[in-house]
Amino acid sequence: MSRHMIFAGAPGTGKTTVSRLYGRILAALGVLPGGQLVEVARADLVAEHIGGTAVKTTERFREAIGGVLFIDEAYTLAPVDGGGSGHDFGREAVDTLVKLMEDHRDEVVVIVAGYSAQMRTFLAANPGLASRFSKTVEFESYTSPELVQIVERLCRSHHYALEYDTRIALESWFESMPRTGSFGNARVARQTFEEMVSRQAFRLSDTGAASGVELAQLLPQDLAEPAAGPVDDEPPAGAVDTLLARLHAMIGLDAVKQEVADLIDLLAAVRTRVRAGLPAPSVSRHLVFSGPPGTGKTTVARLYGQLLTALGVLRGGQLVEVARADLVGEYVGHTAQRTREAFDRARGGVLFIDEAYTLAPADARNDFGREAIDTLVKLMEDHRDEVVVIVAGYEAEIEQFLAANAGLASRFSRRVHFAPYTADELVAIFEGLARAGGYDCPGETLAALRQHFEQAPHGRAFGNGRYARQVLDEAVTRQAGRLRGLTGPTVADLRTLRSEDVTPATAVHA
Repeated sequence: MSRHMIFAGAPGTGKTTVSRLYGRILAALGVLPGGQLVEVARADLVAEHIGGTAVKTTERFREAIGGVLFIDEAYTLAPVDGGGSGHDFGREAVDTLVKLMEDHRDEVVVIVAGYSAQMRTFLAANPGLASRFSKTVEFESYTSPELVQIVERLCRSHHYALEYDTRIALESWFESMPRTGSFGNARVARQTFEEMVSRQAFRLSDTGAASGVELAQLLPQDLAEPAAGPVDDEPPAGAVDTLLARLHAMIGLDAVKQEVADLIDLLAAVRTRVRAGLPAPSVSRHLVFSGPPGTGKTTVARLYGQLLTALGVLRGGQLVEVARADLVGEYVGHTAQRTREAFDRARGGVLFIDEAYTLAPADARNDFGREAIDTLVKLMEDHRDEVVVIVAGYEAEIEQFLAANAGLASRFSRRVHFAPYTADELVAIFEGLARAGGYDCPGETLAALRQHFEQAPHGRAFGNGRYARQVLDEAVTRQAGRLRGLTGPTVADLRTLRSEDVTPATAVHA
């Protein structure tokens, strides 16, 4: 039974501490004679000359015999360029490690740690490496309440006390921090505690003599200035109106515009009530976008994220667009890892899952799509104030997706339907795209376009806005062929798309 493990996750999530406890537990069970932890990184294993890396790796490995060898940021041993751009001896360390793990498989436990995505690169560095590690343990980043608990434990161990108001301010302080990939988790909590103690010392030095109670108290003003105020600032004046104007400037989609505008008004009212100290209803911000392809779902999702950022509801507003291939893995446990990585990229913004119904196929007996859905439901609950999830797809199939998990449908309280574009709306889309590209469309061209879009087969796979762009590309190509026969075409010739440049509907659609 292999005891080697992969600890994947962000820094400061307790990987080293758990590794040390794991070694002691194995020693207490009699599995390892010593249980000591030897912590190494790339610099401890890789030398700068040929042959030196194998020697350094072997020396550190032998120190760990009887205990645990913990390799932090192990992925740095297998850089992305594979050493192809220069002489990198990280591969030599990996190859040496694989051999030593085989030769001393009952004497040492090896734990490799690092970010989830980069650890896949590390495991691919040697064909025998992945088979040596039987289990991957994901260390999730701490939530804001958990970071407050860590600070409270540090306070108790150093004989300080957090007042109730200080705990509230501290949680807001952690909420205000951007959760990027390099966020230090518990290390940030320790740094915050040390800064609070330092600021308390300055505060008390200004007031003169302090009682024993005052010396032990940490107050809200001991937090850094940015966290002492509101978690999010007032949105820039006019930012929401500007973004709503962009939404309303889109062609068609009247029902969509009204639904999104109503939701934005509701969220703005809720935040105003909260600032006024009034009770506010809980409003789900996750959405279902149903409708055929090419109807502007991605564009509206991006604007929605920007609107929520302008309101101060989201911190970043970025759109992370994923599909089944980005979430579903190839083996048990891989899917949860991929889904978490995609979700983490969307923190502070919008996670847009296109064709979400493909995660719940009709015959899902041996399909990992359900694992992605289950993981997604848990993440949406654990981080409900950090990410907005929008699922998109055909109207009938999206119902199948929502039925795949008992808690999924309740996460999406609002559904926005995107109706297919009419022929007149497709003409307007075509004309707008043409104008942006420096082309003019006379009246007879517009009439030919309208006839074209009316005759085009509007089946299930009809591309709507994408089809309008396809027709434009075809018209520009035909215009180029027509101009080839002219000697010295004028600027007007180059700009004008004529009716004969519009192909018959069946030709383009085929």
